[in-house]
Amino acid sequence: MLSDLRFRARALFKRSAVDNELEEELRFHVEHEVEKYMRSGMSEAEARRRARLAFGGHQQMKEDCREARGTEFLALTLQDVKYGLRQLLANPTFALVMILTLALSIGANSAIFSVIDGVLLKRLPYEQPEKLARIFLHSAEYPKFPLNPWDFLDFRARNHSFSSIAAFTRGDVQLSGGDSEPVRLNGFGITSGYFRVLGLRPQLGREFDFKAEIPGNGLQVILSDRLWRTRFGADPNILGKKITLNTQPFTVIGVMPSGTQHPGNDYHSVTYGESVDVWWPFSFAGDPNRRGSHFIEGIGRLNHGVSAERARAELNAIMLQIAREHGSDHTGWSVLVIPLYNEVVGARRQMLLVLLGAVGIVLLIACANAANLLMARASSRQREISVRLAMGAPRMRVVRQLLTESLILSCTGGVLGLLLAFGGVRLLVSLLPADFPRANDIHVSGPVLAFTILVSLLTGILFGLTPALQASRTDPKKGLQNSGRTTTAGKQQAWLRSALVIAEMGLASVLLIGAGLMLRTFLNLVHLDPGFREDHLLTASLSLPHAQYKTGDQTAQFFGRLSASLNALPGVTSAGAGSDLPWTGYDENTGGFTIEGKKAAPGQESHARYHMATPEYFAAMGIPLLEGRFFTEADKKGAPWVLIINRAMADLYWPHEDVLGKRISFDDNPKKDSDWMTIVGVVGDVKDQPNSLRAEPAFWWSEYQVSEPDMSIAIRTQADPRGIADGLRNAVHQIDPALAVADVKLMNQVADGQVSTPRLTFALVGLFAGLAILLAAIGAYGVIAYTVSQRTQEFGLRVALGAKQRDLVRMVLGQSARLAVPGTVLGVVLALSLGRVVQSLIYGVSPSDPLILSLVVVLMLMVALVASLVPARRASQADPMVMLRAE
Repeated sequence: MLSDLRFRARALFKRSAVDNELEEELRFHVEHEVEKYMRSGMSEAEARRRARLAFGGHQQMKEDCREARGTEFLALTLQDVKYGLRQLLANPTFALVMILTLALSIGANSAIFSVIDGVLLKRLPYEQPEKLARIFLHSAEYPKFPLNPWDFLDFRARNHSFSSIAAFTRGDVQLSGGDSEPVRLNGFGITSGYFRVLGLRPQLGREFDFKAEIPGNGLQVILSDRLWRTRFGADPNILGKKITLNTQPFTVIGVMPSGTQHPGNDYHSVTYGESVDVWWPFSFAGDPNRRGSHFIEGIGRLNHGVSAERARAELNAIMLQIAREHGSDHTGWSVLVIPLYNEVVGARRQMLLVLLGAVGIVLLIACANAANLLMARASSRQREISVRLAMGAPRMRVVRQLLTESLILSCTGGVLGLLLAFGGVRLLVSLLPADFPRANDIHVSGPVLAFTILVSLLTGILFGLTPALQASRTDPKKGLQNSGRTTTAGKQQAWLRSALVIAEMGLASVLLIGAGLMLRTFLNLVHLDPGFREDHLLTASLSLPHAQYKTGDQTAQFFGRLSASLNALPGVTSAGAGSDLPWTGYDENTGGFTIEGKKAAPGQESHARYHMATPEYFAAMGIPLLEGRFFTEADKKGAPWVLIINRAMADLYWPHEDVLGKRISFDDNPKKDSDWMTIVGVVGDVKDQPNSLRAEPAFWWSEYQVSEPDMSIAIRTQADPRGIADGLRNAVHQIDPALAVADVKLMNQVADGQVSTPRLTFALVGLFAGLAILLAAIGAYGVIAYTVSQRTQEFGLRVALGAKQRDLVRMVLGQSARLAVPGTVLGVVLALSLGRVVQSLIYGVSPSDPLILSLVVVLMLMVALVASLVPARRASQADPMVMLRAE
């Protein structure tokens, strides 16, 4: 076998030497036959004639021998490649334009596919991730809502759909002790078996057992690999040691391995990825008969053969049992069971598929352009192809040669495109929003390399096959007769080239309309009134440890002292604290409150977002006061309860009424004045997110009456607010040196992050649309310029017969319009039919926006006009004397 391989390799790579040996061997056999016939009495001439007849055709014999080697296909391919390279090197401008066009198109496709592969196609880094599902509650008012801890325990105890089920909730902690500054860590409280559900195991130690869920046993902690290495020097003896979290000693019982990915969460969200520093055990404290708030999120591993839908049905049946056992608090709620994959990537899936479609359109336009160029080039090679066919070359042999040249171009473009993709992927990742899922999994990998190779080959076949087939149909006789003047490639080829340009125009129009919609969305988000002022505003966050700040009075006293210190700093115009910052995903809701003088409709309950704020918070945030007053220092415990509401809440519950002085109560049966809370002010609306349809009804408690230990700080300054960051830290540490000041950033950065996704989408679709327009313009120019060059004699004759220059220009512009108008109409129709695809990605604009459609039509006609100007000028300068001399 090895000798056979050596023989085939020698026949392939040393073809000349092997052919010489074959020639000598055939000559030896022929001479031997000649001698045999001569010994029988024949003359030498007759003997040679008989020998040739016996052996058949000499060349045919050589071809048969070559085929017997089994390397002829590869040999011919190498021959075609060498010839194709010589042809392309002889036309470097043509080759360079083709390769660069294909490289940009293939590179863009590879870069976007790298994102698709890393985010959508790559398996989640858990054991059998397809069995993992998230568990939520759902109602008419709340599409997705956290679980109640006691409901979760019932789900865990009664279900048979999950092999294991766990819950988790965000609870950031403060790490202090040692010589280092205190830092706040992303932390989660988790139930027993949480990591077992995910199919993960600690690299050191163990995870929490059921005993850790009992109140009083919760001072245990599991560290992330990153924290273990950066803060504790990868101490191999860390297990059993105590670290100080929230001023309390926690015992380290485990360290998770590198690459442990948080599955993401909705309530006080932390994005998917290596974004969690510590995990502590969630304890079930309280009375199971008073189920209270919903703040934990469920995750489970489905049993073999159980679907998410079947699990949902079982949990809903359990939910009905809970409702019967614990009353009306559970009425109207149902359970959602959503595959984890859908939760992690679902929100980004549509955007990524739209981008893949956009970059695929660019590649199709590039293929159409390349096909047009190849057909024009085939016309100029008409004599060469005619000679080949006249000498007996099979038509498929011509197709094969021309297709090989196309594949050389596409593969070269693919190699260059892959190099561009490496840089493009790094640029894309750097531009992705901070909360983009699985960004660390995006890189040029093996599947991306395979995709690039496949796209390169398919691209070469796609744009090369039609021109090759067209060229192979050349009539050798007509081709040789017309070789001195390449008049036309025939009506069929002219029609095909025009159809390709119309398709390019249509596809470019689709991308341009998409870019227009994305631009309008971005501008709408940027220019909308956010309801607050983001300029000259520094923000930060503080968490007061419960072990140290046990009472609301202590918490209120801390934030009162801090507000006073911050407002006394030079350059500070106002500073306050609130339970949240606008546009950061805060969605705390409360419901069931009683509105004085009003009765809720059956089956409905009042609800609103709730917040806490110090008196200066609204001024610092720039949230305008519409009626009444802000909080004052007098609004503290012992004073009458007061509320500030937003305009949305006022319009919902007190339409066309004066709301100042109106009261609500959270008691089931309010009787005393102290049971009521009085509205003292109305402020402007602030949406949860900039692209939310409307602001939710919301109210604020005074931080001095309803104290919240986890607060955001807002400091408005006269100059650059970054200069006040050290003053903020000093003010905090003067009150409590052990507190960590976290998330120090400008409000501009917070707000900017909320429009980063539409900005990125617009930038990419706009880039692809620009490239598509350029390619379409080149294609239109190529077809019109080629047609003008073929009609030079006709134009000269028209001039000789009295035609004016403007008549010739009108003819060329008319041809341009015949390409642009149907192409643009086709693009508009396609864009309208695809409107639903982008509906979820746009804001404040309709997919059929008449302004955008009109602008695109005008722009595409202008592109066609510009593309035809040079050919029109050339046609207008036709010289009748040139035509006469040619005849």
